Amino acid sequence: MLLPPHCPARLQARRFRNVYEAVVIFVLFQLSTPIVMQRRRNEIISRDCSLYEFTKTANCVSNHNRLFCKGGFTSEWVNAAKYEITHLKVLEWPGPCLDVARLQHHFPALRALEIVNCSLLTKFKGRFVDSSKIEKIGLHGLNSLWEVPADLVSRMSELRELDLRGNELRHIRGAMITGPPLLQRVHLSNNKWDCSDSGLDWLAIEQDNSTVKTRIVDYYQLICNQRLYKGKPLHKVMDIIKMVRQTCPEPCACAMTHVVSDLEGAVIPMITVDCSNRHLEVPPATLPPGTTTLRLENNKINTIRMIIQNPQYKKLADLYLDNNSISAVKELEGSEWFGTFRVLSLRGNLLKQIPVYAFDKAIQVNNNIMHVMLGHNPWRCDCHFIPRFQALLLKYKRVIRDQHDIKCPKSDDKTISLVQISTISLGHVCSKGGQVEMPISYINIVNLILMALIMLILGRFIYDWHTFKTTGKLPWLSSILP
Repeated sequence: MLLPPHCPARLQARRFRNVYEAVVIFVLFQLSTPIVMQRRRNEIISRDCSLYEFTKTANCVSNHNRLFCKGGFTSEWVNAAKYEITHLKVLEWPGPCLDVARLQHHFPALRALEIVNCSLLTKFKGRFVDSSKIEKIGLHGLNSLWEVPADLVSRMSELRELDLRGNELRHIRGAMITGPPLLQRVHLSNNKWDCSDSGLDWLAIEQDNSTVKTRIVDYYQLICNQRLYKGKPLHKVMDIIKMVRQTCPEPCACAMTHVVSDLEGAVIPMITVDCSNRHLEVPPATLPPGTTTLRLENNKINTIRMIIQNPQYKKLADLYLDNNSISAVKELEGSEWFGTFRVLSLRGNLLKQIPVYAFDKAIQVNNNIMHVMLGHNPWRCDCHFIPRFQALLLKYKRVIRDQHDIKCPKSDDKTISLVQISTISLGHVCSKGGQVEMPISYINIVNLILMALIMLILGRFIYDWHTFKTTGKLPWLSSILP
């Protein structure tokens, strides 16, 4: 049976419609999947935060207006509002989430709330609203909770005391302390405060008599317990952070990268000032006290004179001057800083030569030095500079660490063009008319003259001694002496 001529077109249209329907179904499925997954997550969270979740395993004991519940709430205490309960203590809540909004709904007359030893609790759901009558909240032994949301209590109109001692808290927000209008006492000791990731930096800008510091009754007993400032008093760290912010030069960025304690227990900061990529033509005139590292890469600085001569730079340990326009560093010779620095990086400047003798002396006597970086400069590759410079590089391979980047500039002489200076043949540098011409510096000329004079005096002495032994005749000089 033969198909009508229009059947292939109809068949093609049907196939196109089937493909179109399949694509639409696939797109709708993809769009709906996140929504379904989110609903499932919300249901799980809602179920985990429900006060009804652990009624069968809970144990509650009441005594007049006080209620103690361990492992959840029994059904009799969450089936309606209990106006007679004014003090509630929740022990060992077995879930990762606790719904405080529902808690307030079931116990609207609460005056005091304690949540203790809930090692699985990681978050709170809901917030205490301004109609709450709670005057005191105590949270203790919450080992899985790093931060209590500020808005959990910020709207509580009757809250007077907040006790957060003995947890694993690392951060706290200012609104949590300044929000409740009647709050008088906040306890924060015995937590794991992290002073190094900006979570507490807002404390640094608070004045000593501010609302925050007067409400935190144990502020001066708080200790930093994480990473950089572990074991250091929190208030001292905050004072240093405040000082750094106030003294940081524009347009640079300053950060406290390390702290140490002296024998008397004083906290000594190690501060990094980052002025890189700021289009600076001169370095900053002032630095925060305790600055140890200054980064000035990728600017337009053409001299180090202001750095060496500025008394605020004397204790600077690490100086990064990469990719500037510095053509000479003769100011380093004889400077006090050059004998105590730790890191000096001059990569990518316009240096053609350096005072080799000064660098040699500084590296020898400097017990703090870690490394010097000199790569990517247009070094002068001639017989007067290269032999001494090469000797310096080979002598201090441990200190001058980027020797693979210390090369002669590109030139027509293929024997030295872009060749690493520490490995270059001096014959290629000092050759002239096929002969090797070794450089004679002024100091070498003086040394040769002195050596010739010494040899002359020594020869004259031997001659006079021999004459005296054979003839008994005194030297001419002794005959004219009185």
